[in-house]
This record gives sequence, C-alpha cells and structure tokens, in this order.
Amino acid sequence: MASSRPCVTSSRLACSGPHSEVRVYDPEFGRHQTYGPAERIEVLAEVGRQLGWAEAGCVLWPGDGLLAPADAEEAT
Repeated sequence: MASSRPCVTSSRLACSGPHSEVRVYDPEFGRHQTYGPAERIEVLAEVGRQLGWAEAGCVLWPGDGLLAPADAEEAT
C-alpha cells in the first residue's frame, strides 16, 4: 500500500473495529504513533481499489474443493 504506514500496521487497521486505534512504536524516530478510524478508512479504500483492479483482469474464484455451508438454506 502506498503509504508511510508499515504493512503490518495496515493489516492491523483492516482487522480492527471501525472505532479502534492501533498504536505502534517507530524505532526510527523513537516514538509511538497512533492510527485510528481515518487511517482505517484509507486502508480499506486501498484494498477496495486493489480488488477492483484484480477483478477487472479476471473473475475472482474462491477455489475448488471448498467445504459445503453448514446450513444450505443460509447459502442461498
């Protein structure tokens, strides 16, 4: 992702809740940095752009040999 955020921080932001904050230590500057909802939105927007680009190139396929849903009625 084209950002000053480390990839690990972007992953943590994407997996956190919409109102969460991720605090990371930056050894280069010797301080902590806090990323919050605004940065999470940027990360999710970038993921959306990447998925759109991937889908434009080919159909997304989850793969063969997947398990059947636990409740077939929920799957439809």
